[in-house]
Amino acid sequence: MTMSTPAPSTSAPSTPAPSTPATTAPAIPFAGLRRLRAAIRGEVYLPSDEGFTATVRAWNLNGIHHPAVVVLPSDTDDLRAAIDWAAGAGVGVGVQATGHGIARPCDGGMLVNTSRLTRLQLDLDRRRVRVGAGVGWRSVVEAAAPYGLAGLHGSSISVGAVGYTLGGGFGWLGRRFGLAAHSVTAAEIVTADGRVRTVSRHRHPDLFWAVPGGLSNLGVVAHLEFALHPVPMVYAGNLFYPQRRLGELLTFFADWSRRTPDALTAAVTVRRFPPIPAVPEPLRGQVWAALRGAYCGDLAQGRRLVDEARSALGPATVDTFAPLPTNRLAEVSADPVDPLPARGHHELLADLTPEAIDDLVQFAGAEAAWPLVMTEVRQLGGALSGSPEALSPMAHTTARFSLNAIGVTADPDQQTRVRSHLTALADRMERHATGDTYLNFLDLDAATPARIRAAYRPADRERLRGLKRHYDPTDVFRFGRPLPPERPHS
Repeated sequence: MTMSTPAPSTSAPSTPAPSTPATTAPAIPFAGLRRLRAAIRGEVYLPSDEGFTATVRAWNLNGIHHPAVVVLPSDTDDLRAAIDWAAGAGVGVGVQATGHGIARPCDGGMLVNTSRLTRLQLDLDRRRVRVGAGVGWRSVVEAAAPYGLAGLHGSSISVGAVGYTLGGGFGWLGRRFGLAAHSVTAAEIVTADGRVRTVSRHRHPDLFWAVPGGLSNLGVVAHLEFALHPVPMVYAGNLFYPQRRLGELLTFFADWSRRTPDALTAAVTVRRFPPIPAVPEPLRGQVWAALRGAYCGDLAQGRRLVDEARSALGPATVDTFAPLPTNRLAEVSADPVDPLPARGHHELLADLTPEAIDDLVQFAGAEAAWPLVMTEVRQLGGALSGSPEALSPMAHTTARFSLNAIGVTADPDQQTRVRSHLTALADRMERHATGDTYLNFLDLDAATPARIRAAYRPADRERLRGLKRHYDPTDVFRFGRPLPPERPHS
């Protein structure tokens, strides 16, 4: 049984960008522009055109593209024609749908906005879904939920399904089912030569190997097909405690997480809630520490696992753990939906030692001058490790935990305080880190060449470079998180 439907567009809202572009993109010659517009049925925008700003704005308002031209393809043929034109004109290509993961902006190139590619086809017999590059996770969740099926989305379902998955995709079902990229069964990609290739384990297996973290360096994905999992319900939620108890939560979590099954993915989080009516009391406008997570298995067993935490930590101020339909799993994180300016830092921590816990409390406990909106330590391991032969966008790390810290920078004062805090946090936590990174968490100035290199094993980096030389020898796809060259040997 196959169902096909256009999903709602994930294009950026049409409100103005927060700042005036500081860079002037090079002009496209008139003849070249005329050829481009004649080649596609979709829309083409120049910086002087009305509507250009809405097509380039990223969800993270600190990320601003300055492309020479924007193309909104209406289908794969449009995408093929646009890339063929760009390669012939020597223009680099960047890609954006929702704009949640912006690393190297598309300055001076052609930005392909895939938000019009919103076809979604649900194959219930094979428990798979095929999505266009503009489909958001919310559409996938809503299509799959009536049949008791779930995809491996992350903390938010406002992000694009394709971009998130190509960067790895690490969510609340990850320790049980792996990265979202591990569930991909096929991809339709347009490479630098303008060819449309359908890749799978049996067709172009070299390109298929590159799906988890490497394919965006080699072309633009028009469609992805991935498996859905029979998980109608989870036992999930948060145990909220005063921020001053962060050390206790981390100490318990360090031990408890060693004994929990792969069906549980859990985290300890410090979260600042906005003072808005949508946030219930007593969380509203306050900072709380929480033990959070999701168990995908027997709900009674999930409750027993969380009861261990309830017994050890005592009654929470707010306890939201309960059986939860999987289509509401994003409520566990309650990430912001509306665009905002943010900066972050992440590390992969070898372990939660007493010294690491002390350092985290110093930076995120009640006595800290904590200017962020979130600091989270999340459990790794289980199926997230993947098979040894597969490409890993977190370098097949042996880390037990991921640390992710995010601050909102709505004004210059916040910008200064958040940057200073993140820099000091990075310096302090480096001694507890493995040195590996996770590709999807590398945004803006955090996406340095060294940090991008650290997302791959050396052998995998070399294999990716071989694929790059073969499929994109002129580096058409040079924006986003491009794989940098190796450091020269001293």
